Amino acid sequence: MTAKAAAAGPGGAAGPAGLRTAAGAATLAGMLGWLLLGDLGIAMRDRAALPSGLELLRVAGATDTATSLLLSTVPALLSMFVVPLVGWRSDRHTSRRGRRRPFLMVAAPVGCAALIGLAFSPALGAAADAMLGDWSPGARACRLAAFGLFWTVFDCAALCALSLFTGLVNDVVPFGWLGRFYALFRIVGLGAGIAFHSWIFALTDHHLTAILVGTGAVFGACILAMCLAVREPPAPAPATQAARGRVLPAGFTTPPILWAIAMFVCASITFNPFNTFYQFFAHASAVPKATLGMLTAAGYAVSIGSAFAIGWLVDRCGAMRISAIVMALYCAVAALGALFVDDAASFQAVYLCHVIVSGAWWTAAASMPMALFPRERFLQFNAAKDFVVVTGAILLGLVQGPVLDLSGHDYRLTLGCGAVFSALCLACMARLRALHPSLHPSSTRTT
Repeated sequence: MTAKAAAAGPGGAAGPAGLRTAAGAATLAGMLGWLLLGDLGIAMRDRAALPSGLELLRVAGATDTATSLLLSTVPALLSMFVVPLVGWRSDRHTSRRGRRRPFLMVAAPVGCAALIGLAFSPALGAAADAMLGDWSPGARACRLAAFGLFWTVFDCAALCALSLFTGLVNDVVPFGWLGRFYALFRIVGLGAGIAFHSWIFALTDHHLTAILVGTGAVFGACILAMCLAVREPPAPAPATQAARGRVLPAGFTTPPILWAIAMFVCASITFNPFNTFYQFFAHASAVPKATLGMLTAAGYAVSIGSAFAIGWLVDRCGAMRISAIVMALYCAVAALGALFVDDAASFQAVYLCHVIVSGAWWTAAASMPMALFPRERFLQFNAAKDFVVVTGAILLGLVQGPVLDLSGHDYRLTLGCGAVFSALCLACMARLRALHPSLHPSSTRTT
């Protein structure tokens, strides 16, 4: 039996009937293993490339405004056009390799090459400064320009890969198992984060180039290996929607879809400011890099321990309900942090809570797009959501850096922003449930 047969969903080898046989379960487990390998590659963006890139900017002496622009705003501005276009093309693509894998097999080497270029961006910036001579804007500006170029290319490739991977999972994984599958995916990503922050992060002081090159190699190799091993099913027909539990109307501008998109936007803005500046916040709070790495690893370990339980609760109770509980808890954490963080000890406590609770949100909410958007045009709807999310990130990136510079680097404002937008996210979720009572978990779960 092939992985393609296992991905047939309800009624196929990997559906409820297929899983009752040892062969069906073994095939599903094999497919899951390859998907987990691909997820490991995609996890490199957040778990290794992003903290390494932040360190590269800190060493280069980038301001908060420059960091926000180079790391968030400029890549987001480009990806908001690239990712939806790739998603639209992928939904309509037909080939012997399927709808998603051909695009993933392009994104993987592009992202790998961009990270390798990022690793050598300080040297390339210095070379550009020497070549330009009197025309050069300065060595620091050249280094930052090289960083911006390679990071933008990598971020676009990584975000495209993430979108395509989400579409692949939606196509091949039985709906009633998505919560537990994403729990396992979270465990893989968090495990990579633990390894990086426990053993590698402290080495960025002296081996940053080698770390970025290695991160690029893992990113490209894992995604390519997954693409070669996983077989995709044929494009789904509209009639399969009921089996997947889709409950929202299919129009882009219907009120439930708009409230769902607003919910995802608020969730993204909730975590973005603190995640962008947490290393600067830690440095300002006199928290050593080794301590920050160990706190991150400890938070990831707690998230690993709770991930499968959260995934099981999502499959039993629904992603919306569990996500709302987690977001309410984060609102309290962010509000307390904004009010009371004033030294190293208080920062460490709030940071650990942030890692654990935000991680629980990403585990709980991971399968929510699959429950809300139609399967045959899933990447189009998901890309539309991502387009608006990225637009919000761009606007936030234009504001957050200057505000922090003008405030004298008061990084507690990042937590205040998280508290406000977590409350707005909860309001959007409540409105969505009011508009669509059918979002009760029993209506969005294959039994």
